[in-house]
This record gives sequence, structure tokens and C-alpha cells, in this order.
Amino acid sequence: MTMTGELALEVSKPVVTPEQVELVASYLRGKGWVKGAVIAEALKIDDRRLRAIAEFSDGRIISGPGCPGYQLFTGEALADADLAASRLESQGKRMISRAIAIRRRFHHFPRATA
Repeated sequence: MTMTGELALEVSKPVVTPEQVELVASYLRGKGWVKGAVIAEALKIDDRRLRAIAEFSDGRIISGPGCPGYQLFTGEALADADLAASRLESQGKRMISRAIAIRRRFHHFPRATA
């Protein structure tokens, strides 16, 4: 649960099953990069669930910032997988730096005590 002022927001990831990972992996087999919208339409899943499936796939399904969609990680996709991983690492570092800056600023403001 995320607290925003006095508003509590419940944000949860979609539940992903191994069968869903296999469904997307099977769809991607032999196709190279496929745009998320194409996969979502073909398999009748939304983009949020597709991202969760890729995340849950233990690296079998690759994607990332600047990638042209999703791809099955095979021996032929080594360069693409390396690039996707590098981009995700870079994005993660930028996100952590941003979080640190926000925390640093947060500590400059007085807070009410209980």
C-alpha cells in the first residue's frame, strides 16, 4: 500500500502464472521483436499484464527501455538481450538516484510528531 498524504492507494501487480509465461514465450518463438500492442491483441491481454509476464519470465522474455517490443531470449538474441539488460540497469540506476534525491529533500522539511 502506498500512502500519499492522507490518501492510501492500493497498487498491486497482476498475478502471473507459469502458463501465461509459456503462452507469451510460445507466441514469440521464431518471431524476433514484436510490439507489445500486437502481442496484447493476439493473446487478449493488457499491456500491464504483458510487462508483468516479461518480469516474471526469469529472463526468457526480454524487453526494456528503448527496445522495439518483446522478444524470446534465444541463442540468436544474445546481442539484443545484452542491450536490453544494459538499458534496464541504466534505468534502475537513474531511478535509484532520483529516489535518493527525493529522500534527501524530504529530510529538509519538518514533520509533525505524534
